[in-house]
Amino acid sequence: MKTTLDCLPCFLKQALQTARLTTVAAGVHEEIMKQAIAFLGRVNFSLSPPENAVALYEMIAAISACNDPFIELKKESNRFALGLKPQVRRQIDESTDPLYAALLFSMAGNIIDYGSLHQFDMEQTIRQALALEPVINDFPAFTADLAHARRVLYLADNSGELVFDSLVIEKLGKDVTFVVKERPIINDALREDAQSCGLETICTVISNGTGCPGTPLAACSDEFQRLFRAADLIISKGQGNFETLSEVQAPLYFLLTVKCPVVRDHIEQISGRTADIGRTVLLKGIHHEWK
Repeated sequence: MKTTLDCLPCFLKQALQTARLTTVAAGVHEEIMKQAIAFLGRVNFSLSPPENAVALYEMIAAISACNDPFIELKKESNRFALGLKPQVRRQIDESTDPLYAALLFSMAGNIIDYGSLHQFDMEQTIRQALALEPVINDFPAFTADLAHARRVLYLADNSGELVFDSLVIEKLGKDVTFVVKERPIINDALREDAQSCGLETICTVISNGTGCPGTPLAACSDEFQRLFRAADLIISKGQGNFETLSEVQAPLYFLLTVKCPVVRDHIEQISGRTADIGRTVLLKGIHHEWK
């Protein structure tokens, strides 16, 4: 998915909100916003929004001397989700289809995204999301492909929601490698988030080698690229991973909450199906082929 003109105001909004997390100093905020406006003139429209965002967040970190402004919010998200975990696990185990129920919770948990939504009631949002079926629902195809998959790659998105991802992994019954980011970027999950939320006790955890809020394959580590090519099934969580992988030929399934009109329009463009903002999606990759 390519960056569009509609992404530019979003970059500025994210820059201001992130600047205010780094410091209370108005002078620093002003300098960050001046540089953010200059950044818009350098945006590469042939790249995805997450790839362009890397330079924006690196600039903010350099000016503010704060390389992880979301660290406290990430810890808060992890604590909140861990507190919900026993209740969520009971609901999953008592459902008629535990794997499907776990996926619903995981998709609902994708609302924990400070890069695109900054004010929300997480518990209420998850409850509401669970009341709605995914507006695009390729779960039958997912279960069919999962049945003959041996190696599953699970691309994490944000902190907090990875607690719900762990409940999916428990129900997959497969050899799973869980992939986080190498360096801080917005509230994307890092290895320390996976450790604190217990992921390393149920699966292998690696990083993709980047500090990008997505999965730009060319920039990822050799280890990750090898595992990506070898995977029989790839679960891709969140908008950022979708934006960077939506047109990649691989056994991909995208699980996300649609949070912006650019993503909504791109989903319709590549799939011919409509996904309203605020709705969840379980979408089989358009270029999905078995090796």
